[in-house]
Amino acid sequence: MSLEGLGALAQRLERRAEVARFRAHPGEIARVHADRRLVASGVSAARQVGLDVVAGREVDGYVSASVLDQLVVEHGLAPASMSEANIALRIVPGDVWEDFLAGRPHAPAAVVALDLAEEPDPRSQAAGKGLLARLEREAR
Repeated sequence: MSLEGLGALAQRLERRAEVARFRAHPGEIARVHADRRLVASGVSAARQVGLDVVAGREVDGYVSASVLDQLVVEHGLAPASMSEANIALRIVPGDVWEDFLAGRPHAPAAVVALDLAEEPDPRSQAAGKGLLARLEREAR
């Protein structure tokens, strides 16, 4: 896949999920990350796909729309602005969850890369774009 191909893929996947941002008590972060209903992505899965980006006290991941409300209540999550949030939940329809994400420890590398590339943090953006470039080289 060429860089143009990756760019087109990124545009097609731009609406891959609705992102909801929340604030959790700092003591709840590890519990959210370990919740089996969440598939880690972005900064929460960067190490697993070989990137030197370490998640601080935040969680980024995909969740099925069918369990969102339950997850929010169980972990005491409160809606938050991007600047105040420490949890980003990328909400996908149940069929997408079942077909592509269910049972995975983290999102596929290309998805992790796209999620990082969309972050406001320049270091995360650079890591995501670098991973996309690496994936493209490996695909040749």
